Amino acid sequence: MKNEPQPAQDMTQILPWLVIFRSFSLAFDTSKLLLAALGILTTATGWWLLSIIFTMGYDAKPPQWSATLYAKSANPWSAFKKDRETWNLMHQAAGVGGLYQTFELEDLVETEEELTTLKEANLRQNEVGLGLKSSFLINEGKITRERMDYVISHLGTNKPRGLLTTWPWFEERGLNPYLLATGQSGTPWSVGMFWDWVIIQEVPVLIEPLVKVIRPALLLIHPEATFFQRLYFLFSLAWVIAVWSFFGGAISRIVVVQIARNENIGALGALKYARENMANFISAPLFCPMIAIFIFLVIMVFSLLGMVPVLGDIFISGLFWGVFMGLGLIMALVLVGLLGWPLMVATVSSEGLDSWESFSRGIQYLYTRAWNYIAYNLLAVSYGIVVVFFIGFMASLGVYLAKWSVASTPFIQSANRSPEYLFVYAPTSFGWRELLLQGAKVDGENIVVDGKIDQTAYRKYLGFDSETRSKKESLVWWNIIGAGLVAIWLGGFFLLVVGFGYSYFWCSATFIFLLLRKDLDNNEINELHIDDDEEDQFTSVLQKPATNAPIATPEASTTKSRSLPVVEAPPQKTDNSDDKI
Repeated sequence: MKNEPQPAQDMTQILPWLVIFRSFSLAFDTSKLLLAALGILTTATGWWLLSIIFTMGYDAKPPQWSATLYAKSANPWSAFKKDRETWNLMHQAAGVGGLYQTFELEDLVETEEELTTLKEANLRQNEVGLGLKSSFLINEGKITRERMDYVISHLGTNKPRGLLTTWPWFEERGLNPYLLATGQSGTPWSVGMFWDWVIIQEVPVLIEPLVKVIRPALLLIHPEATFFQRLYFLFSLAWVIAVWSFFGGAISRIVVVQIARNENIGALGALKYARENMANFISAPLFCPMIAIFIFLVIMVFSLLGMVPVLGDIFISGLFWGVFMGLGLIMALVLVGLLGWPLMVATVSSEGLDSWESFSRGIQYLYTRAWNYIAYNLLAVSYGIVVVFFIGFMASLGVYLAKWSVASTPFIQSANRSPEYLFVYAPTSFGWRELLLQGAKVDGENIVVDGKIDQTAYRKYLGFDSETRSKKESLVWWNIIGAGLVAIWLGGFFLLVVGFGYSYFWCSATFIFLLLRKDLDNNEINELHIDDDEEDQFTSVLQKPATNAPIATPEASTTKSRSLPVVEAPPQKTDNSDDKI
C-alpha cells in the first residue's frame, strides 16, 4: 500500500524557543500599544504626586558647611555630610533643587581638612593651570592622587536628577536612531563604543518596566536614606509594581488568548480581565517587598536587644549573628525574586491562579530554571535591540519627513515661516528635539550644535528672557501656541513609540513563561485557562453565525456535499461450511 504523505512538523515543536520571535508581530498591535502608553502615563503621574508629597520641607539648595550651624552636633562634620547626602538623594530621586545642580567640593570631599585645602586652592572645572595646582597639592602631601583625580573628574558635572519624577517625554533613552543610522551621531560606531551603546542605552530601553521597578528598590536600601525617604521609595516601588502588574497583565492576557484561540480580545476585554483579577495581579509580586520588610523588622527588633551592653554583644549579636545572616540571605533571595515579577504576572494571565500560587510559581521558575530564564531573556533582548531600533528609526524618520516636507514648501524660507519653531517643545527623549530643531537659528546662531541644543541660543529663541530676547527671531505668543499644539500631537505619538518597547517586553515575557512552563510542567504553549463567563464570550465570538448570512434550505444543503475520507472495505469473511457440502 502506498504511504500517505505526512504533514510537515511545526518548527516550534522542534525548537520551542523560536516562538520568542513572534513577540515583534504581536507587540505591534494597537490594543497593546494603547495599554502600554496608558501604563506609562499612569506610572509617571503617580510618581509625580508622590514626589510633591515627600519633597515638602526641602530647601532649594543643598546644605552648606558651617561649623557654627552644626556646633551642637556630637560630630559636626558627620552630621553635615549626612544632611548633604540625604539632600542629594532626594535630588536624584525627586528632583529637589531643580535643574542644573552640579557637584561641588562639599559633595566630593571626605574630611573637613580636604574641604579647607581645596577651597584655599580655589579649584574650578576646566581652569587653566588646574593640573599644576593639583600636582602641587599632591606633592605637598595635602591630598592623595586618587582623591584628587576623583574630585577633578566630578567637579562641576551635573548630578543625577529626577529618576522618579521625570516625565516619559524627557527621560534619557540615548541617541536618536535616525541620526545614528545616517551617521550624524557617530559615537556608537566609533571603535570600542558599540557595546557601550548597546548595554548602557539600548538594553535599559528594552527592559524599561523592570528598570523602573529596580530604581526605587535600590534607593530603598541606600545606606544614606532616612526613614521618610525610605517610605517614599517604598510607596514608589509599590506604585510601579501595581501599575505594571495591572497593565502588563492585560497585555499578557491578549497574548495568551491570541496564541491559544487565535482571537484578539482587544484593550477593553483585556482591561476587564485585569480588573477582575486585579488583586492577584498586584499582590503576587508585592509579596517580594512584603516578605523582605517583615524580615527587616524582625532583624531590627532583635538588634534593639543587641544595644544592651555585654548582653547584646555576647548573647544577641555574637551568638545569633548567624541567624541574622540567614535572614539576610532569605531577604536577598526574595528581593532578587523581583526579576521573576513578569513570570508572576504571566501566571495570572494564563493560569488564573491566586496571588500566592502565582508568586510561588514565579519564584520556582526563576530559581529552578535560572539558566533557561537567562538564555531566553538574552535571546529576547538580542532580537529586541533590532526591532526596537527599527521602530525608533521609522518613527524618527516619519516625523522628520513631515517637517522636511513642510520646510520644502516654495517661498517658505523667504517668508520666514520655516517650521522648526513648531518643535521647541518636542520630546527630548531619543533626541527628537535635536532632530527636529536642526536648521533653526536665532541671530545667526544655530540652536543645535554638534547634535546638542545650545541652551543659551534656545532660551533666546523662546524669548522668555527679556535681556537676551531677539527682536526679530524670537518667538511670539502665537508661535508658542502653535508649538504647544504640535507638542500634544508629538507627545501622543511618542508615547506609542515608547509603548512598543513595553509591549515587546510583556509579549516576550509571556512567551518566556510559557516556555518555562513547558519545561517544568510539560504543558503545551497554547494551553489557556478560561473562566465560564469567558468561555461563553469566546463561544459566541467563534461559533455564532453572522446575522446577515443566508440560511441554507434543506434542498440546498442536500445538493452540497463535501469530500469524505475514503476507507477501504474490510476483506469479506469466507464461509468454509459451503465448501464442505
